[in-house]
Amino acid sequence: MSDVRALLKHSLNYLFAQVATKALAFISIPVYTRILSVEEFGVVQVFLATVGIASVLLTLNTEVGISRYYYDRKSDDDFKEFVGTTIVIMSSVMVGMSLVGILLLPWLSNELSFSYLLTLALLPVSIYNVSNSVFTQIYSVLLESKKIAIVSSVQTYLAFILSVVAILLLPQDKYYGQVIGTIAAMVILWQYLVRQIKPYCIFHVKKEHVKYLLSYSLPYLPYTLSGIIIAQLGRIVISQYGGFGLAGQYSFATNIALIMLVFIGIVHSAWNPYYFQYMTDGDYKSVNNDYKLIWAVTLSLGLALILFGKELAFILGKEEYFSSVKYIPVLVIGYVFYQWSYVYMRNTGFAKRVIWNALSVVSGGVANMAICYLSIYKYGAWGVVFAFAMSYFVMLVTSWSINKWVIKEYAPRCISFLKPFIVWGVFIAGYFFLFNVYQFNSIWIMILKFVIMVSFLSIEIYPYRTTFNKIIRRWK
Repeated sequence: MSDVRALLKHSLNYLFAQVATKALAFISIPVYTRILSVEEFGVVQVFLATVGIASVLLTLNTEVGISRYYYDRKSDDDFKEFVGTTIVIMSSVMVGMSLVGILLLPWLSNELSFSYLLTLALLPVSIYNVSNSVFTQIYSVLLESKKIAIVSSVQTYLAFILSVVAILLLPQDKYYGQVIGTIAAMVILWQYLVRQIKPYCIFHVKKEHVKYLLSYSLPYLPYTLSGIIIAQLGRIVISQYGGFGLAGQYSFATNIALIMLVFIGIVHSAWNPYYFQYMTDGDYKSVNNDYKLIWAVTLSLGLALILFGKELAFILGKEEYFSSVKYIPVLVIGYVFYQWSYVYMRNTGFAKRVIWNALSVVSGGVANMAICYLSIYKYGAWGVVFAFAMSYFVMLVTSWSINKWVIKEYAPRCISFLKPFIVWGVFIAGYFFLFNVYQFNSIWIMILKFVIMVSFLSIEIYPYRTTFNKIIRRWK
Protein backbone atom coordinates (compact mmCIF):
# COMPACT_ATOMS: atom_id res chain seq x y z
CA MET A 1 0.00 0.00 0.00
CA SER A 2 1.46 3.36 -1.00
CA ASP A 3 1.84 6.17 1.52
CA VAL A 4 -0.97 8.10 -0.14
CA ARG A 5 -3.31 5.11 -0.01
CA ALA A 6 -2.41 4.50 3.64
CA LEU A 7 -3.07 8.14 4.41
CA LEU A 8 -6.42 7.89 2.66
CA LYS A 9 -7.28 4.77 4.67
CA HIS A 10 -6.67 6.52 7.99
CA SER A 11 -8.47 9.63 6.81
CA LEU A 12 -11.52 7.53 6.06
CA ASN A 13 -11.39 6.00 9.54
CA TYR A 14 -11.28 9.46 11.11
CA LEU A 15 -14.01 10.51 8.72
CA PHE A 16 -16.23 7.68 9.94
CA ALA A 17 -15.71 8.71 13.57
CA GLN A 18 -16.26 12.38 12.86
CA VAL A 19 -19.42 11.85 10.83
CA ALA A 20 -20.77 9.26 13.29
CA THR A 21 -20.30 11.54 16.30
CA LYS A 22 -21.28 14.85 14.75
CA ALA A 23 -24.20 13.33 12.92
CA LEU A 24 -25.63 12.18 16.26
CA ALA A 25 -25.91 15.81 17.34
CA PHE A 26 -28.33 16.14 14.42
CA ILE A 27 -29.98 12.72 14.67
CA SER A 28 -30.66 13.12 18.39
CA ILE A 29 -32.54 16.41 17.96
CA PRO A 30 -36.01 14.89 17.40
CA VAL A 31 -35.48 12.60 20.40
CA TYR A 32 -34.26 15.17 22.92
CA THR A 33 -36.69 17.88 21.81
CA ARG A 34 -39.61 15.55 22.46
CA ILE A 35 -38.58 14.10 25.82
CA LEU A 36 -37.14 17.34 27.24
CA SER A 37 -38.81 20.72 27.64
CA VAL A 38 -37.24 23.70 25.87
CA GLU A 39 -35.70 24.85 29.17
CA GLU A 40 -34.30 21.38 29.96
CA PHE A 41 -32.89 21.10 26.45
CA GLY A 42 -31.27 24.50 26.99
CA VAL A 43 -29.70 23.39 30.29
CA VAL A 44 -28.14 20.36 28.60
CA GLN A 45 -26.79 22.41 25.70
CA VAL A 46 -25.26 25.03 28.01
CA PHE A 47 -23.76 22.23 30.14
CA LEU A 48 -22.11 20.64 27.11
CA ALA A 49 -20.85 24.02 25.91
CA THR A 50 -19.31 24.67 29.33
CA VAL A 51 -17.67 21.23 29.32
CA GLY A 52 -15.74 22.20 26.19
CA ILE A 53 -14.24 25.22 27.91
CA ALA A 54 -13.74 23.41 31.24
CA SER A 55 -11.83 20.55 29.56
CA VAL A 56 -9.20 22.99 28.31
CA LEU A 57 -8.93 25.00 31.53
CA LEU A 58 -8.74 21.84 33.67
CA THR A 59 -5.28 20.92 32.30
CA LEU A 60 -4.27 24.28 30.79
CA ASN A 61 -3.66 22.37 27.56
CA THR A 62 -0.71 20.45 29.04
CA GLU A 63 -1.70 17.15 27.40
CA VAL A 64 -1.62 18.24 23.75
CA GLY A 65 2.10 17.76 23.05
CA ILE A 66 2.10 13.95 22.94
CA SER A 67 1.42 13.50 19.24
CA ARG A 68 3.98 16.17 18.34
CA TYR A 69 6.74 14.70 20.51
CA TYR A 70 6.38 11.28 18.86
CA TYR A 71 8.17 12.64 15.78
CA ASP A 72 10.97 14.10 17.94
CA ARG A 73 11.44 11.01 20.13
CA LYS A 74 14.91 9.53 20.61
CA SER A 75 13.52 6.04 21.12
CA ASP A 76 10.31 4.23 21.91
CA ASP A 77 11.12 4.32 25.63
CA ASP A 78 11.82 8.05 25.37
CA PHE A 79 8.34 8.54 23.94
CA LYS A 80 6.83 6.46 26.75
CA GLU A 81 8.70 8.55 29.31
CA PHE A 82 7.35 11.70 27.71
CA VAL A 83 3.82 10.32 27.94
CA GLY A 84 4.44 9.52 31.61
CA THR A 85 5.79 13.02 32.23
CA THR A 86 2.79 14.51 30.47
CA ILE A 87 0.37 12.52 32.61
CA VAL A 88 2.18 13.56 35.81
CA ILE A 89 2.18 17.27 34.88
CA MET A 90 -1.34 17.10 33.49
CA SER A 91 -2.66 15.35 36.60
CA SER A 92 -0.95 17.85 38.90
CA VAL A 93 -2.46 20.78 37.03
CA MET A 94 -5.80 18.99 36.97
CA VAL A 95 -5.80 18.57 40.76
CA GLY A 96 -4.89 22.21 41.27
CA MET A 97 -7.52 23.49 38.84
CA SER A 98 -10.13 21.15 40.33
CA LEU A 99 -9.48 22.62 43.76
CA VAL A 100 -9.81 26.12 42.30
CA GLY A 101 -13.08 25.09 40.69
CA ILE A 102 -14.42 23.69 43.96
CA LEU A 103 -13.46 26.88 45.80
CA LEU A 104 -15.23 28.89 43.10
CA LEU A 105 -18.22 26.54 43.07
CA PRO A 106 -20.75 29.05 44.49
CA TRP A 107 -19.66 31.72 42.02
CA LEU A 108 -19.60 29.34 39.03
CA SER A 109 -22.98 27.91 39.97
CA ASN A 110 -24.46 31.39 40.19
CA GLU A 111 -22.91 32.60 36.91
CA LEU A 112 -24.05 29.53 34.98
CA SER A 113 -27.39 29.28 36.81
CA PHE A 114 -26.55 25.64 37.52
CA SER A 115 -27.20 23.74 40.73
CA TYR A 116 -24.09 22.80 42.73
CA LEU A 117 -24.50 19.18 41.63
CA LEU A 118 -24.70 20.06 37.94
CA THR A 119 -21.68 22.35 38.24
CA LEU A 120 -19.67 19.57 39.91
CA ALA A 121 -20.69 17.20 37.10
CA LEU A 122 -18.51 19.28 34.76
CA LEU A 123 -15.46 17.72 36.43
CA PRO A 124 -15.87 13.99 35.57
CA VAL A 125 -16.94 14.76 32.00
CA SER A 126 -13.92 17.02 31.52
CA ILE A 127 -11.58 14.40 33.01
CA TYR A 128 -12.84 11.84 30.51
CA ASN A 129 -12.35 14.28 27.63
CA VAL A 130 -8.74 14.84 28.69
CA SER A 131 -8.11 11.09 29.03
CA ASN A 132 -9.60 10.55 25.59
CA SER A 133 -7.29 13.24 24.20
CA VAL A 134 -4.24 11.37 25.53
CA PHE A 135 -5.53 8.09 24.09
CA THR A 136 -6.29 9.67 20.71
CA GLN A 137 -2.87 11.31 20.43
CA ILE A 138 -1.02 8.08 21.20
CA TYR A 139 -2.96 5.92 18.79
CA SER A 140 -3.14 8.50 16.01
CA VAL A 141 0.66 8.56 15.67
CA LEU A 142 0.65 4.74 15.85
CA LEU A 143 -1.77 4.83 12.90
CA GLU A 144 -4.44 2.99 14.88
CA SER A 145 -7.17 5.16 13.45
CA LYS A 146 -9.73 2.35 13.38
CA LYS A 147 -9.43 1.91 17.16
CA ILE A 148 -9.91 5.65 17.67
CA ALA A 149 -12.97 5.65 15.41
CA ILE A 150 -14.56 2.74 17.26
CA VAL A 151 -13.97 4.22 20.73
CA SER A 152 -15.31 7.61 19.67
CA SER A 153 -18.43 6.14 18.10
CA VAL A 154 -19.15 3.70 20.94
CA GLN A 155 -18.83 6.43 23.57
CA THR A 156 -21.10 8.81 21.67
CA TYR A 157 -23.88 6.36 20.93
CA LEU A 158 -23.67 4.58 24.29
CA ALA A 159 -24.03 7.95 26.03
CA PHE A 160 -27.04 8.73 23.85
CA ILE A 161 -28.80 5.44 24.67
CA LEU A 162 -28.10 5.66 28.40
CA SER A 163 -29.15 9.32 28.43
CA VAL A 164 -32.51 8.58 26.83
CA VAL A 165 -33.18 5.78 29.32
CA ALA A 166 -32.23 7.99 32.29
CA ILE A 167 -34.33 10.90 31.03
CA LEU A 168 -37.39 8.69 30.68
CA LEU A 169 -36.92 7.30 34.20
CA LEU A 170 -36.50 10.65 35.96
CA PRO A 171 -39.78 12.22 37.14
CA GLN A 172 -38.41 15.79 37.12
CA ASP A 173 -35.26 17.79 36.28
CA LYS A 174 -34.91 15.44 33.33
CA TYR A 175 -31.80 17.23 32.06
CA TYR A 176 -29.91 15.30 34.74
CA GLY A 177 -30.72 12.19 32.70
CA GLN A 178 -28.46 13.25 29.86
CA VAL A 179 -25.70 14.16 32.30
CA ILE A 180 -26.05 10.80 34.07
CA GLY A 181 -26.05 8.91 30.77
CA THR A 182 -23.01 10.77 29.52
CA ILE A 183 -21.03 10.17 32.71
CA ALA A 184 -22.06 6.48 32.85
CA ALA A 185 -20.84 5.88 29.29
CA MET A 186 -17.61 7.71 30.02
CA VAL A 187 -16.95 5.66 33.19
CA ILE A 188 -17.31 2.48 31.15
CA LEU A 189 -15.02 3.70 28.37
CA TRP A 190 -12.54 5.39 30.74
CA GLN A 191 -11.46 2.02 32.14
CA TYR A 192 -10.71 0.86 28.60
CA LEU A 193 -8.77 4.05 27.82
CA VAL A 194 -6.57 3.59 30.90
CA ARG A 195 -5.72 0.03 29.87
CA GLN A 196 -4.84 1.19 26.37
CA ILE A 197 -2.69 4.10 27.56
CA LYS A 198 -0.76 2.12 30.20
CA PRO A 199 1.57 0.18 27.80
CA TYR A 200 2.80 3.49 26.37
CA CYS A 201 3.53 5.16 29.67
CA ILE A 202 6.69 5.14 31.82
CA PHE A 203 6.50 7.38 34.87
CA HIS A 204 9.93 8.96 34.74
CA VAL A 205 9.82 12.74 34.83
CA LYS A 206 12.64 14.45 32.95
CA LYS A 207 13.41 18.16 32.89
CA GLU A 208 13.82 18.19 29.11
CA HIS A 209 10.39 16.59 28.71
CA VAL A 210 8.78 19.13 31.02
CA LYS A 211 10.40 21.98 29.08
CA TYR A 212 9.24 20.55 25.73
CA LEU A 213 5.75 19.96 27.04
CA LEU A 214 5.28 23.47 28.38
CA SER A 215 6.89 25.20 25.39
CA TYR A 216 4.56 23.39 23.01
CA SER A 217 1.27 23.24 24.91
CA LEU A 218 0.99 26.62 26.64
CA PRO A 219 1.30 28.74 23.45
CA TYR A 220 -1.59 26.75 21.99
CA LEU A 221 -3.87 27.45 24.95
CA PRO A 222 -5.37 30.67 23.45
CA TYR A 223 -5.80 28.87 20.11
CA THR A 224 -7.67 25.94 21.64
CA LEU A 225 -9.83 28.12 23.85
CA SER A 226 -10.68 30.51 21.02
CA GLY A 227 -11.91 27.71 18.77
CA ILE A 228 -14.23 26.45 21.50
CA ILE A 229 -15.37 29.96 22.35
CA ILE A 230 -16.45 30.63 18.75
CA ALA A 231 -18.48 27.43 18.65
CA GLN A 232 -19.92 27.38 22.17
CA LEU A 233 -19.87 30.77 23.88
CA GLY A 234 -23.14 31.88 22.30
CA ARG A 235 -25.16 29.28 24.19
CA ILE A 236 -23.71 30.36 27.52
CA VAL A 237 -24.19 34.08 26.83
CA ILE A 238 -27.78 33.58 25.69
CA SER A 239 -28.61 31.53 28.79
CA GLN A 240 -27.30 34.36 30.98
CA TYR A 241 -29.29 36.93 29.03
CA GLY A 242 -32.57 35.19 28.26
CA GLY A 243 -32.58 32.00 30.32
CA PHE A 244 -32.32 28.35 29.38
CA GLY A 245 -35.48 28.46 27.28
CA LEU A 246 -33.94 30.91 24.81
CA ALA A 247 -30.66 28.98 24.95
CA GLY A 248 -32.60 25.82 24.04
CA GLN A 249 -34.21 27.52 21.04
CA TYR A 250 -30.87 28.93 19.88
CA SER A 251 -29.21 25.52 20.30
CA PHE A 252 -31.95 23.92 18.22
CA ALA A 253 -31.10 26.24 15.33
CA THR A 254 -27.34 25.72 15.74
CA ASN A 255 -27.78 21.95 15.71
CA ILE A 256 -29.60 22.15 12.38
CA ALA A 257 -26.88 24.40 10.98
CA LEU A 258 -24.38 21.84 12.31
CA ILE A 259 -24.99 19.86 9.12
CA MET A 260 -22.61 22.37 7.53
CA LEU A 261 -19.92 21.51 10.06
CA VAL A 262 -20.35 17.78 9.39
CA PHE A 263 -19.74 18.42 5.70
CA ILE A 264 -16.74 20.63 6.43
CA GLY A 265 -15.35 17.86 8.63
CA ILE A 266 -15.76 15.41 5.76
CA VAL A 267 -13.79 17.70 3.48
CA HIS A 268 -11.00 18.16 6.03
CA SER A 269 -10.62 14.43 6.63
CA ALA A 270 -11.19 13.05 3.16
CA TRP A 271 -9.63 15.66 0.89
CA ASN A 272 -6.56 16.71 2.90
CA PRO A 273 -4.41 13.77 1.64
CA TYR A 274 -5.06 14.84 -1.94
CA TYR A 275 -4.39 18.46 -1.10
CA PHE A 276 -0.98 17.66 0.39
CA GLN A 277 -0.12 15.47 -2.61
CA TYR A 278 -1.18 18.18 -5.06
CA MET A 279 0.85 20.84 -3.27
CA THR A 280 3.90 18.59 -3.03
CA ASP A 281 3.70 17.86 -6.76
CA GLY A 282 2.96 21.48 -7.65
CA ASP A 283 -0.30 20.35 -9.25
CA TYR A 284 -2.10 23.64 -8.72
CA LYS A 285 -4.61 22.94 -11.47
CA SER A 286 -6.02 20.03 -9.45
CA VAL A 287 -6.05 22.22 -6.33
CA ASN A 288 -8.13 24.79 -8.21
CA ASN A 289 -10.52 22.23 -9.68
CA ASP A 290 -11.18 20.47 -6.39
CA TYR A 291 -11.61 23.72 -4.51
CA LYS A 292 -14.18 24.86 -7.07
CA LEU A 293 -16.23 21.73 -6.52
CA ILE A 294 -15.87 21.86 -2.73
CA TRP A 295 -16.95 25.50 -2.73
CA ALA A 296 -19.89 24.84 -5.05
CA VAL A 297 -21.11 21.97 -2.86
CA THR A 298 -20.61 24.06 0.29
CA LEU A 299 -22.73 26.88 -1.09
CA SER A 300 -25.35 24.44 -2.40
CA LEU A 301 -25.69 22.74 0.97
CA GLY A 302 -25.86 26.14 2.66
CA LEU A 303 -28.61 27.29 0.31
CA ALA A 304 -30.57 24.09 0.92
CA LEU A 305 -30.43 24.63 4.69
CA ILE A 306 -31.50 28.25 4.34
CA LEU A 307 -34.40 27.39 2.02
CA PHE A 308 -35.59 24.24 3.74
CA GLY A 309 -34.47 24.87 7.33
CA LYS A 310 -38.06 25.60 8.36
CA GLU A 311 -39.33 22.30 6.98
CA LEU A 312 -36.44 20.49 8.64
CA ALA A 313 -37.31 22.15 11.95
CA PHE A 314 -40.92 20.96 11.66
CA ILE A 315 -39.65 17.39 11.33
CA LEU A 316 -37.04 17.57 14.09
CA GLY A 317 -38.64 19.63 16.82
CA LYS A 318 -41.75 20.81 18.57
CA GLU A 319 -43.56 24.07 17.97
CA GLU A 320 -41.76 25.77 20.88
CA TYR A 321 -38.52 25.65 18.90
CA PHE A 322 -39.76 27.00 15.58
CA SER A 323 -39.14 30.65 16.44
CA SER A 324 -35.37 29.97 16.25
CA VAL A 325 -35.51 28.98 12.57
CA LYS A 326 -34.88 32.62 11.65
CA TYR A 327 -31.31 32.28 12.95
CA ILE A 328 -30.34 29.49 10.55
CA PRO A 329 -29.38 31.66 7.52
CA VAL A 330 -26.86 33.73 9.50
CA LEU A 331 -25.42 30.62 11.20
CA VAL A 332 -25.01 28.99 7.79
CA ILE A 333 -23.20 32.07 6.47
CA GLY A 334 -20.82 31.74 9.41
CA TYR A 335 -20.01 28.16 8.46
CA VAL A 336 -19.47 29.23 4.84
CA PHE A 337 -16.85 31.72 6.05
CA TYR A 338 -15.33 28.91 8.14
CA GLN A 339 -14.97 26.68 5.09
CA TRP A 340 -13.44 29.54 3.12
CA SER A 341 -10.93 30.33 5.87
CA TYR A 342 -9.53 26.79 5.67
CA VAL A 343 -8.42 27.45 2.12
CA TYR A 344 -5.67 29.54 3.72
CA MET A 345 -5.32 27.84 7.12
CA ARG A 346 -4.69 24.53 5.35
CA ASN A 347 -1.65 26.15 3.72
CA THR A 348 -0.01 26.76 7.09
CA GLY A 349 -0.22 23.02 7.72
CA PHE A 350 1.46 22.30 4.40
CA ALA A 351 4.16 24.89 5.18
CA LYS A 352 4.62 23.32 8.66
CA ARG A 353 3.92 26.68 10.29
CA VAL A 354 0.65 25.84 12.00
CA ILE A 355 1.36 28.25 14.85
CA TRP A 356 0.04 30.97 12.54
CA ASN A 357 -3.37 29.31 12.63
CA ALA A 358 -3.45 30.23 16.31
CA LEU A 359 -3.49 33.92 15.35
CA SER A 360 -6.40 33.34 12.95
CA VAL A 361 -8.49 31.42 15.44
CA VAL A 362 -7.65 33.72 18.37
CA SER A 363 -8.68 36.75 16.31
CA GLY A 364 -12.02 35.05 15.65
CA GLY A 365 -12.42 34.14 19.32
CA VAL A 366 -11.71 37.68 20.48
CA ALA A 367 -14.16 39.07 17.91
CA ASN A 368 -16.80 36.60 19.08
CA MET A 369 -16.48 37.56 22.75
CA ALA A 370 -16.43 41.27 22.00
CA ILE A 371 -19.47 41.24 19.71
CA CYS A 372 -21.42 38.88 22.00
CA TYR A 373 -21.06 40.98 25.12
CA LEU A 374 -21.40 44.33 23.33
CA SER A 375 -24.57 43.40 21.45
CA ILE A 376 -26.45 40.87 23.58
CA TYR A 377 -28.35 43.44 25.66
CA LYS A 378 -29.24 45.57 22.66
CA TYR A 379 -30.04 42.94 20.06
CA GLY A 380 -30.66 39.87 22.20
CA ALA A 381 -30.05 36.48 20.59
CA TRP A 382 -29.47 38.16 17.24
CA GLY A 383 -26.32 39.73 18.67
CA VAL A 384 -24.94 36.28 19.47
CA VAL A 385 -25.93 34.93 16.05
CA PHE A 386 -24.14 37.77 14.24
CA ALA A 387 -21.15 37.35 16.57
CA PHE A 388 -20.90 33.72 15.44
CA ALA A 389 -20.88 34.66 11.75
CA MET A 390 -18.58 37.65 12.16
CA SER A 391 -16.03 35.67 14.17
CA TYR A 392 -15.56 33.29 11.25
CA PHE A 393 -15.39 36.25 8.86
CA VAL A 394 -12.61 37.75 10.99
CA MET A 395 -10.88 34.36 10.96
CA LEU A 396 -11.18 34.29 7.18
CA VAL A 397 -9.67 37.76 6.72
CA THR A 398 -6.85 37.02 9.16
CA SER A 399 -5.97 33.66 7.59
CA TRP A 400 -6.04 35.19 4.10
CA SER A 401 -3.71 37.98 5.23
CA ILE A 402 -1.29 35.52 6.87
CA ASN A 403 -1.17 33.35 3.76
CA LYS A 404 -0.64 36.33 1.46
CA TRP A 405 1.99 38.18 3.48
CA VAL A 406 3.64 35.53 5.69
CA ILE A 407 3.14 31.94 4.50
CA LYS A 408 3.04 32.83 0.80
CA GLU A 409 1.88 29.38 -0.31
CA TYR A 410 -0.27 28.89 -3.37
CA ALA A 411 -4.02 29.38 -2.99
CA PRO A 412 -6.69 29.93 -5.65
CA ARG A 413 -7.44 33.57 -6.36
CA CYS A 414 -9.89 35.13 -3.94
CA ILE A 415 -12.17 36.11 -6.82
CA SER A 416 -12.76 32.42 -7.61
CA PHE A 417 -14.54 32.12 -4.26
CA LEU A 418 -16.05 35.60 -4.20
CA LYS A 419 -17.96 35.34 -7.49
CA PRO A 420 -19.91 32.19 -6.55
CA PHE A 421 -20.46 33.65 -3.08
CA ILE A 422 -22.03 36.78 -4.60
CA VAL A 423 -24.23 34.65 -6.87
CA TRP A 424 -25.23 32.63 -3.80
CA GLY A 425 -26.08 35.82 -1.94
CA VAL A 426 -28.22 37.05 -4.84
CA PHE A 427 -30.24 33.82 -4.82
CA ILE A 428 -30.79 34.09 -1.06
CA ALA A 429 -31.73 37.77 -1.25
CA GLY A 430 -34.06 37.04 -4.16
CA TYR A 431 -35.86 34.35 -2.20
CA PHE A 432 -36.42 36.54 0.85
CA PHE A 433 -37.52 39.44 -1.35
CA LEU A 434 -40.15 37.34 -3.14
CA PHE A 435 -41.21 35.69 0.12
CA ASN A 436 -41.78 39.02 1.88
CA VAL A 437 -43.29 40.98 -1.01
CA TYR A 438 -45.70 38.38 -2.38
CA GLN A 439 -48.15 36.51 -0.17
CA PHE A 440 -47.57 33.00 -1.51
CA ASN A 441 -49.43 30.06 -0.07
CA SER A 442 -47.44 27.11 1.26
CA ILE A 443 -47.55 25.18 -2.04
CA TRP A 444 -46.21 28.09 -4.09
CA ILE A 445 -43.53 28.77 -1.47
CA MET A 446 -42.32 25.18 -1.78
CA ILE A 447 -42.34 25.43 -5.58
CA LEU A 448 -40.36 28.68 -5.34
CA LYS A 449 -37.79 27.03 -3.08
CA PHE A 450 -37.30 24.10 -5.45
CA VAL A 451 -36.99 26.40 -8.47
CA ILE A 452 -34.34 28.49 -6.71
CA MET A 453 -32.47 25.38 -5.55
CA VAL A 454 -32.46 23.71 -8.96
CA SER A 455 -31.46 26.95 -10.68
CA PHE A 456 -28.50 27.41 -8.35
CA LEU A 457 -27.39 23.80 -8.79
CA SER A 458 -27.52 24.16 -12.55
CA ILE A 459 -25.24 27.20 -12.35
CA GLU A 460 -22.76 26.06 -9.70
CA ILE A 461 -22.67 22.25 -9.72
CA TYR A 462 -23.34 21.20 -13.32
CA PRO A 463 -20.26 22.89 -14.84
CA TYR A 464 -18.04 20.80 -12.54
CA ARG A 465 -19.63 17.45 -13.35
CA THR A 466 -16.33 16.12 -14.76
CA THR A 467 -14.45 16.98 -11.58
CA PHE A 468 -17.28 15.53 -9.51
CA ASN A 469 -17.15 12.23 -11.42
CA LYS A 470 -13.38 12.13 -10.95
CA ILE A 471 -13.68 12.42 -7.17
CA ILE A 472 -16.49 9.81 -7.10
CA ARG A 473 -14.21 7.35 -8.90
CA ARG A 474 -11.56 7.76 -6.21
CA TRP A 475 -13.90 6.22 -3.64
CA LYS A 476 -14.52 3.07 -5.69
